[in-house]
Amino acid sequence: MKIKVLNYIIYGIIMLTLASCGNKTQSDFIYSKADKKVEMVLENNAEFLVVGQPTKAKFVTENIDNQKFLIFGPGIMVNQADKDGFRFTITPIEKTLVDGKLEIQVTERIENGENFTHKFLVPVKTKAE
Repeated sequence: MKIKVLNYIIYGIIMLTLASCGNKTQSDFIYSKADKKVEMVLENNAEFLVVGQPTKAKFVTENIDNQKFLIFGPGIMVNQADKDGFRFTITPIEKTLVDGKLEIQVTERIENGENFTHKFLVPVKTKAE
């Protein structure tokens, strides 16, 4: 009986561990508040950027006025904006990193209210890593 209970406990721990091994970084690339949402999607669902290497990214938005939406940070170049969101090329520069991460800020300016704003901290690796 003790062995059977122990097996169930071990099985449960293994299942919880496997369930928590999901892509944590990608969830860090989603921010929502009330009915507004912005998601940063790196090409090939990358979890990090590489110093000096251009990476395509898009910002998908929900319930955000694209005319009042700003995206800024070092090494970001706008490619296009369309109804599906904004597309960029991000090329991190080592001297602009903060604790090994690139800060990308998104803001929707809201008249007569609090701005919708968030700072994404994107992990960056050097080419030697």
